[in-house]
Amino acid sequence: MTAKLAVTVAVDMDATTVTLSPAGRLTSDNVRALLALVGRAGRVLPGFDVHLDPGQLHPGSPDALKTLSGAGVKTLTAQRSRRTRRGHHPDLAGRVAA
Repeated sequence: MTAKLAVTVAVDMDATTVTLSPAGRLTSDNVRALLALVGRAGRVLPGFDVHLDPGQLHPGSPDALKTLSGAGVKTLTAQRSRRTRRGHHPDLAGRVAA
C-alpha cells in the first residue's frame, strides 16, 4: 500500500500567488509527485509565486524531507500555515524560502 497525499490548491488572483496545501505522510515515493504539482502550478500560472503550506504534512522519511528542502520550494512559516488553515488570508510578508 502506498502513502497518498491530499493536496488543496488555492489561487489568489489579486496577490498572484498559488498555495499548495498537502495533507498526509510524505514519503520518498510521493515527494516527487508533490514537486511535480509545484512545477505544474508554476507552468500553468507563469508570473505567480508558488508556495507550499507544510502545516498538515507529516514526515515519513528523512530522504523525502531532504528532497523537498533541496528543491528550493517556497514554504509558508508555521504561524502563517496555522492562519491559512483557520481560513484567514495569508500575509505575503510571512513567506520564507525553503
